[in-house]
Amino acid sequence: MAQKPTDASAQAKAAGSRPPSLFDRLCIFLAVLGGFILMAAATVTVVSVLGRYFFNAPIPGDVEIVALLMAASIALFLPYCQLHKGNVIVDVFTEAAPPRIRLGLDVLASLLVAVVAAVLAWRLGIGGMELRVANDESMVLRLPTWIGFIIVVPSFALLALASLVAAWRDCFGGRPAQASKVAE
Repeated sequence: MAQKPTDASAQAKAAGSRPPSLFDRLCIFLAVLGGFILMAAATVTVVSVLGRYFFNAPIPGDVEIVALLMAASIALFLPYCQLHKGNVIVDVFTEAAPPRIRLGLDVLASLLVAVVAAVLAWRLGIGGMELRVANDESMVLRLPTWIGFIIVVPSFALLALASLVAAWRDCFGGRPAQASKVAE
């Protein structure tokens, strides 16, 4: 009786593909972490609304907390999304183009995302440092506003790297990204 493979690498080999690289696993981990943070934001919202409705006692600063958690969550999803071509693609004009042209446009788009993400990481890093020096705080809870940048800045740097990896894989036939279009 043959035993089924139980680990991810054995299953990937059986399916004819390579196991995820360390970089892929990092992007997956951050996306899962982003999902947990998103659930925390939803929980804060639900508890605050129920507290306001039933007990006239919302969570103080709930909007500040949810805004901080949402920024972190979205930033953590971006590298995985870019790496696996999960972005929305408007291909009305390129749908009839030859595959090589579409591939070239995909590579160009990934490179542009890499540049924009790198510039955003750089400028957000500077902005976060300036907010820290200025001792900027949120209105209700008086949380330092720069703490949100601790997750957002590295996530945008990783997004830039993920964009370069996606472009490389498209150009040189690396690990195929899982393209997903909304409506085909």
